[in-house]
Amino acid sequence: MERCKMLSKDKVSLVVPIKDDIQSWYEWVNDIETQSYLGSMYGNIITLEDESDYYDHIRKKENLRTFSIYLNEEKKVIGNVSLMWIDFQNRKAEMWIAILDKNSRGNWYGTDAVKLIVEFGFRVLGLNKINLRVIWFNDRAKAVYEKVWFKEVWRLREESFRNGKFHDDIYMEIFARDFIK
Repeated sequence: MERCKMLSKDKVSLVVPIKDDIQSWYEWVNDIETQSYLGSMYGNIITLEDESDYYDHIRKKENLRTFSIYLNEEKKVIGNVSLMWIDFQNRKAEMWIAILDKNSRGNWYGTDAVKLIVEFGFRVLGLNKINLRVIWFNDRAKAVYEKVWFKEVWRLREESFRNGKFHDDIYMEIFARDFIK
């Protein structure tokens, strides 16, 4: 099936999620290693019904834009990326991304997906600022965000508990003026 591509780069596109994506999401989010990067999902059991409810939720929320991350050549979904809590009055949102397919991590697909969602936020939605939060040990994600010009603005100490330890959460932001030149 040909996917509806909203934005594309050479290897990666942001596509409209479809019901068929739910099965992959369900399998990926129940992997404990993957969950360690997904914030409040850590240690939860996510049912197929939960993923179906999530799919229905993302279709209906006016202040949320979620895309599946799609590899153009392989014709497969590897994760998703969102702008959440979009505040149209103050022109800001929070970004969330997950490369859920373990075999697709470390290939710079996340960098292209972040560039595309940031471009969507600034050029299409007219946002001024996009924030994100990352757990301090996720070096791969931090490198992606810095490559796309996100800057660290503050750190919450011992905010997240993973693998028997407390970890800091890092908050980062990017402004349209720094991205669009």
